[in-house]
Amino acid sequence: MARTSTYTIPSLSWAFSAALFAVLLLLGFLSLTYASLLKSDNVETINLFGQRTMSPERVKSLTEVYLGQSLTELDLNEIQNSFLEYPLIRSAKATRHFPNSLDIYLYDVLPVAYIAIQEIMTLDEKAILLPLPDKGMLYNLPIINGINAELLTSDIGEVISDETVQMLVNFLKQIRKDHQNIYLDISEISYDRRGIKLISATHGTSVFLGNEDDAVLNSRILEKFISEESDSGIISPYQYIDLRFDRQVIVKERETR
Repeated sequence: MARTSTYTIPSLSWAFSAALFAVLLLLGFLSLTYASLLKSDNVETINLFGQRTMSPERVKSLTEVYLGQSLTELDLNEIQNSFLEYPLIRSAKATRHFPNSLDIYLYDVLPVAYIAIQEIMTLDEKAILLPLPDKGMLYNLPIINGINAELLTSDIGEVISDETVQMLVNFLKQIRKDHQNIYLDISEISYDRRGIKLISATHGTSVFLGNEDDAVLNSRILEKFISEESDSGIISPYQYIDLRFDRQVIVKERETR
């Protein structure tokens, strides 16, 4: 008679199989969850702060490429450098704002003056030549006149080495810092044998400030004179104001017709 035998799986083996099955299920769940998380950090919003000079078209071209990309995998230095290629951006900082936003903080160059070299352009505080903002002449800036533009560099990002331009830029930088009301009321500035000449944007008044050594001091006298003449803080509506002689203020009334 043939012998038969019955094999019984020990209870410990059943427990091990169940545990293994549970681990496999957990790993599958975690894999799906991880995949979901990877997808959930895709960039949905890009926030730009401090931007005043770029057109919507330029902003779109610089940012839309990052929409839908993984926020975690973005190269922030590459993003920052792409904005710094625009001459009117002085600094850029990109940060991740989880779960779905990219924040970009920009600091614009604030030009000191306009200057005409083939076309209207701008100068910063170091007399570096810069383009106009995409949106055009946004700033209330004086324009430097009386310069032979043919002798000046027209390369964006290059310093204009002309001594007169350098002097006028330094003067405007100082005036913007110390006498902002005067600075904001200058439409034109030039330099000739009579020294620095300003023209008021509000009234068209010519203001003669003397040579570069006296001009800053005479600007203080001009500001005091303005404050006594008017509370508006703008250059008074004379035909001209002359401060070149012995700290005196000489004015000429406008002719009435």
